[in-house]
Amino acid sequence: MKSVLGGISIFLCASAASAGLIGDTVHIAHNWPALGTEIYTPMDVVVADGVGDAVHVSPHYYVNVDDLSVFVGFRSDDSWSFGPFNGLVISDIDAPLTDFSVITNLPAWNDARFTFTPSALMFNWNGLPFNPDTFFQLTFTDAGSSRIPEPASLALLALGLGALCWRGKGTGTAGGRR
Repeated sequence: MKSVLGGISIFLCASAASAGLIGDTVHIAHNWPALGTEIYTPMDVVVADGVGDAVHVSPHYYVNVDDLSVFVGFRSDDSWSFGPFNGLVISDIDAPLTDFSVITNLPAWNDARFTFTPSALMFNWNGLPFNPDTFFQLTFTDAGSSRIPEPASLALLALGLGALCWRGKGTGTAGGRR
């Protein structure tokens, strides 16, 4: 019985991973002169870990969406034109995102320029200047992710339980009887 309880406790303590946005397809577009008016080259992107899915949304910047973050790197010296909205929109998000945090050196940025809905993130850069050293990073939490044991943890658990069963059968002492 101790062996079974030990196996259960190992299973409950197994390391876990969150689901996040990896594998989801999101729509990335620059909107101007108003929200809902896409310019440059809008595209659908399958979110992958790392920079392999980074896309050049406009001649001025690229975007990399990861599991729990969005990174924007600017590539030129300029200023965004004025209008009701001029910026990045990432839509078709199917995970409930929360706990947003922005780190940027974009001059005059304030958090009122970031808005979100359950399925979209919107960054209004209307009138802001930028240069090749400018970056923008949003981090968040996927509130809908469930904690699931990682495959390596499950494999170790299965191996341990198998060894306990084999040991019990091999010595003829299963259950502590002699």
